[in-house]
Amino acid sequence: MCVARSLENQFADLTAVQPELLAHHYAAGGSRDKAIKYWREAGERAVRRAANREAVANLRRALSLVSKLEETAERWRAELSILSLLSPALMGVHGWSGEEVGYAVERAAEIARRLGSSADLAPSIANLWHFNVARGRLDRADEISSDLRRIADELHDPEITLQAHHATWPTRWLRGRFADASREIDAGMSLYDEHRHRHHRYVYLGHDPAVCALAIGATVRWALGYPEQAMRFDAQAAALARRLRHVPSLAQALSLSCELRKMLRDAPTLTHTATELLALSEEHGLPQFRATALMFLGWAQADATGITLLEKELTGLKQMGLKVYLTRNMCLLAESRLLAGRWTEGLEGITEALAIASQTKEQWYVAPLRQLKAEILLRVHGPIEAAETELQVAMSVARQQAAKGWELRAAMSIARLWRDQGKRDNARELLAPVYGWFTEGFDTLDLREAKTLLDELA
Repeated sequence: MCVARSLENQFADLTAVQPELLAHHYAAGGSRDKAIKYWREAGERAVRRAANREAVANLRRALSLVSKLEETAERWRAELSILSLLSPALMGVHGWSGEEVGYAVERAAEIARRLGSSADLAPSIANLWHFNVARGRLDRADEISSDLRRIADELHDPEITLQAHHATWPTRWLRGRFADASREIDAGMSLYDEHRHRHHRYVYLGHDPAVCALAIGATVRWALGYPEQAMRFDAQAAALARRLRHVPSLAQALSLSCELRKMLRDAPTLTHTATELLALSEEHGLPQFRATALMFLGWAQADATGITLLEKELTGLKQMGLKVYLTRNMCLLAESRLLAGRWTEGLEGITEALAIASQTKEQWYVAPLRQLKAEILLRVHGPIEAAETELQVAMSVARQQAAKGWELRAAMSIARLWRDQGKRDNARELLAPVYGWFTEGFDTLDLREAKTLLDELA
């Protein structure tokens, strides 16, 4: 005990800078509890700096000492507090779907259930949700988010309620239920306070809930037919992430900003954003976001080099076990193959992507995949009826999802097809009401093209 007190006095002035030094000395002096405390503190500080590999190393040292304690509630609480920090750090190092992540989140949930406290369960359940989404298990993810909402309701806890919404809007979005996702985002944002919830980004899902809400909200608003609102959401997400100075949240904002710019067909801005995301990912060791940045850069290149890059990074993401966004990533590759005249490969990729969408229930990219399939069929001079059927399916899916952005694109493709067949009146009757629904975004490329096509059909 005297040795421990001596060490604490000797190194007290270093605790603000080097808790790991204290941890080493306490471990050497046989003061296990103090060593655990300072290894955890060192890990937490590394998490806050987005130094994920350092965080993982320090937190694992703490866990190795905790594992030597007797199986008591006190030991479980210590282990759970470490795992709550370790899980997001592992997501940064290995991607959201890494096997190491799976072990950590499953173990945290198991311990939280042993403790029997619903409040203790909340972060563990949220991180377990994140892992299941990454693995493409949307049905399981929905079950977990329902558990989180039940806990929030039982405890009347607005912080857990915020995270229940946070664990709901992404799956609604991925399922193509855009209006539902928008409502969940609005509900979550009504609860969010930047100062009060600043700790959430370190223990819940590894990023700030409001950055996530605004960034996903941007793609949701585009899909629902509000491109100007989408761009405002996108700008707000990036501004908040930069203000928070939280690297994983900024990476989240930038990756989703790339998605929005892809939807807007704005390749120059997408390239700029993806380049920043790539640099950020390489600096801080974020392999999943690095691969995402390279996927978007490959798509923007639209040449043989870009296709090679897309193929390489898609393989890498699959090897991570990542299934979320897989349909989108395969659509990027198929679009590039279409432009390169590699039509057979493009069709094969779309067939695989649609099969994955059916398996995982990730439906947000079904409409553009169907439209892309039709465009390739037309290039290979397949039956026009088959291509038109695909376009009609794309339009039907978009309407079911209230996805006016996708509906407009499908309507334009059908209108062009009918125009070329001499059915100009039918083409105009189809496209005019879809275009007429929009109230904003008339400077965007899709709406300008729709207006030009309608003028031609007049």
